[in-house]
Amino acid sequence: MKTWRALFGRDDDVNMPTDATGSAAPAKRWNTLSTLGVGAVAEVDDRGAVFPRSRPVSVEVWFGAGDRWVRGTAADGVRQSRVVGLPVIETRQRLGESDIVQTAWADESGDSRGRVVISLLNETDVAAIAAVVVRPQGLTSPGRIDEVRSAESFIVVDKLPLVELGRVPGDTVGAVDDDADTPALLARLALTKDELVSDGTFTDSNGKASFAALLPLTPGVERQIQILDGREATTVAPAPLENIVSGWRTHLTAAAEIELPAWPKHIPPALVSSLIGSVADERRPLGDASWVPEDDTVLIAALGGVGLDWAAATVADRLLASVTNGDFDRARWTALGAALCHLAGTGPGDEVLQRHGEAVAAIAGHTLTAARSEAIVPFLLRVVHAAHGSEAAADAAAIRGELKRFEDGLVFARHGIATPTQSFRDVEDALDKASKPYDAETLGLAMTATADLHRPFEPLVPLRSLAGSTWRWPRSSCGDSPHARAALLIGLRAMAISQYPGSSGREAITATGPIDIDLFPGAQKSWLGQNMQISRMPTAIGRVSAALRWHGERAALLWEIDEPTGPFELTCTQLGPGFRTSDASGEALLDAPDPEGLSR
Repeated sequence: MKTWRALFGRDDDVNMPTDATGSAAPAKRWNTLSTLGVGAVAEVDDRGAVFPRSRPVSVEVWFGAGDRWVRGTAADGVRQSRVVGLPVIETRQRLGESDIVQTAWADESGDSRGRVVISLLNETDVAAIAAVVVRPQGLTSPGRIDEVRSAESFIVVDKLPLVELGRVPGDTVGAVDDDADTPALLARLALTKDELVSDGTFTDSNGKASFAALLPLTPGVERQIQILDGREATTVAPAPLENIVSGWRTHLTAAAEIELPAWPKHIPPALVSSLIGSVADERRPLGDASWVPEDDTVLIAALGGVGLDWAAATVADRLLASVTNGDFDRARWTALGAALCHLAGTGPGDEVLQRHGEAVAAIAGHTLTAARSEAIVPFLLRVVHAAHGSEAAADAAAIRGELKRFEDGLVFARHGIATPTQSFRDVEDALDKASKPYDAETLGLAMTATADLHRPFEPLVPLRSLAGSTWRWPRSSCGDSPHARAALLIGLRAMAISQYPGSSGREAITATGPIDIDLFPGAQKSWLGQNMQISRMPTAIGRVSAALRWHGERAALLWEIDEPTGPFELTCTQLGPGFRTSDASGEALLDAPDPEGLSR
């Protein structure tokens, strides 16, 4: 049997799909653009083409200068990145000696529907032409366009406005789009201006109409276009990009901060911003054929685990309603029970737990009797206490030993509940049986489970291989999965902090019993001498902040717990085995850790 080190010790991507001949074929990769109020609005592929969720079409921008057109192929010098880790995608297209920069983000349009704003900036010193191209190409399946035309500053597709250009285009041209790789429009655009023929409308009875509207790109001047959802006008103008970035950052300030050695600082904001952008979305993630609504339990655990209570409560409200309606698979109740543990004690969370009290009681009872490890019991009792009060929590505690079954030994770890009594062989078996060992969800589980067992590993090599330059992680055939991001955020938190029932015996396992907090359980040999920090990390006894600063071979630990709500003991097992305290704040110089006692 392969061990988890053998599985994750390589940087080759074993998940690359294959074509009919069995040779490696490139995966379709994309990033999702979302807003807090609408959810996913569109996807952007690695060439910069935008695929709106509302219609099976694509909107691309091709650039012309001199005697050639470039459209984001591998040979065209395209580079793509996220803006400060947020769901704002910058695609740089080389043109001559410099770049044309295309930046895309989702925006609220003032009528509860999202739109995509695309900014075009010509950083070259020569005038260029932008061809705004609409094609019948869906992201995961063929699209259809029967009629496309220009109407003043709009491109209208099948009678509904799709693109607002900001001005009347200089020229337009249409063609039958019968080849995704070599569009017929390229040949039409290669003609001289005198030979371009278009009356502003192009039709095709087979649904393969494509269309290009040409706009000038003056050096140093920014131009914006909008991808709409059948509207002729929006009620608010697009917000400047700096306002969009500022808005996302405002929401991110409520989340805990995690800074661990070797992990780029923009990864946690990238994970969190994408997750909160998916909260309002109840649709199947694009391209993810394996998704069922019950999968969203990991969103609750990830969002609640970093203190975004309102976002976690929003998802929990939806899932608990489906339990009441009988639409939630009973086989997944244990997963929901584990996820709900991140809500108890928060304002928005307690409100949802009380509103769905009957469903909460059923799920808690089911999960208590399914739990082989008692690690989850005090957290479940807190859920019952929040929903029904102390008397109900005492009744729930009485059934904790009535074990009937155990469905998945790692279900609690998947939802961020530390399970130190889980055997290491179970972890190895789960990873060995994973059908896609380099899948981000499997990596997230491995981060959580091995940190819980104080045998952590560092997954950055395979994660970087999966993520590409824009830090998006796929699930199944989904190019940018909120569930994969949730698994990684849960794993990142597990490497930064763990919480367990207090060690004073079985009778301490109550809704108000003591909790042990272990700082930086994911530490390994490569972390020695490097600073690390967490801020405002939610736990069962309050928000915890801690920082580790090195003085030679010894580390100084600083910590603070914001208004602790119950008894606790703070430890730092990996880096200071002898350290234990019940003080709510302080600092201590830890003994030098034994490098041989840490993972590589």
